[in-house]
Amino acid sequence: MNIIMVSLFGLIFTILPIAVLIIGMLWIRNVVVRSEKRADEQLFMERERSKQLQVLIERLDHIEQQLDSNTKRS
Repeated sequence: MNIIMVSLFGLIFTILPIAVLIIGMLWIRNVVVRSEKRADEQLFMERERSKQLQVLIERLDHIEQQLDSNTKRS
């Protein structure tokens, strides 16, 4: 009976650290993947904002040119 218990505990204490290590590695991988996704989303949003800002600047430049041409005509 003692040999069976010692063997069982030996097996448990051999497998348990490996399982904890694997679970820890998977958890770290998930955290990294989530943070990469979040960073990609933020980068995409920044690019979209930049494009929108560029369009607004172009529109303002066009309006400014129209105003300048109208004031020169007057």
